Amino acid sequence: MIPSHSAAVLAATAFALFLKGFVLSYIQVVSRYRARSFNRPEDAQLLGLKPGEEPDIAVRAAGALRNEAENSPFFLALAAAYALLGGAPLPLAVVSSLYVAARMLQGYAQVRALQPQRMIFYLSGVAATLALAGLIAARV
Repeated sequence: MIPSHSAAVLAATAFALFLKGFVLSYIQVVSRYRARSFNRPEDAQLLGLKPGEEPDIAVRAAGALRNEAENSPFFLALAAAYALLGGAPLPLAVVSSLYVAARMLQGYAQVRALQPQRMIFYLSGVAATLALAGLIAARV
């Protein structure tokens, strides 16, 4: 059984990452509707439009959401493994907070086309994931 403090950290981390994904999805939808431009024929047809180029911000938000889906499951799986191993909640809270902050800033930088910030925040998230893997290795 997962200790309740570790479970709370894991749940808060998952919720924060879900919220980030929800915001990125919202940005995509709103920007497409405002521009009245959809590249998928079925989406354009729904509003009686012809397919066209989507706004850059929608494309960037989609990329950020895809990047999130590629990275966060690994972190969440490692966080769950750490908690199941009986790891202390404080190190989990610290590394999870760093990961969530890095991923939120990376998403913002991707949507706003900010380099080198996007790369720096991405690598910060990778470092937090590696730190969590190290905490697990120390327990095994």
